[in-house]
Amino acid sequence: MLSDNDINLLAFTQTLELTTRDLYLTVVGLKTLSEDEGALLAQFHSHHVAYEQSLNGLLSKNAATARNETVFADFATRLSTSSTPWATLLEIENTLVATHAKTIESIESAKVAALMASIIIVEARQAAILATLTTSDLSAALDNNAIVLVAS
Repeated sequence: MLSDNDINLLAFTQTLELTTRDLYLTVVGLKTLSEDEGALLAQFHSHHVAYEQSLNGLLSKNAATARNETVFADFATRLSTSSTPWATLLEIENTLVATHAKTIESIESAKVAALMASIIIVEARQAAILATLTTSDLSAALDNNAIVLVAS
């Protein structure tokens, strides 16, 4: 059984995954992307769908049902005004990695912390891939200075 604290943190995490899922949908079909780039983004989208579904399974009746509209609006605006999505998608992934890592510090359940850690690993890898599309400077690509989002 999940504690109230874990439920709150997981529900917030789920809203972020729902948000990111929807943000990827806005760019997957861009005509400026090559077939390979579109396939890459479709795969990243499917990862966020899987994370949201895993969180939904853990939360059951306490599951979040909506994305975070504030975060969505902010990133959607940036995606719509940029000629390429890479830097914005990198920021999204880095924000999730930083936020989820901070969330683990407050999680009480080892099972939940393990799930969060498994999500972070893949999202960090996605960030690294996106970073290589924005710069050839590897250390700059791997720096994560994203702002941590906080559950309300």
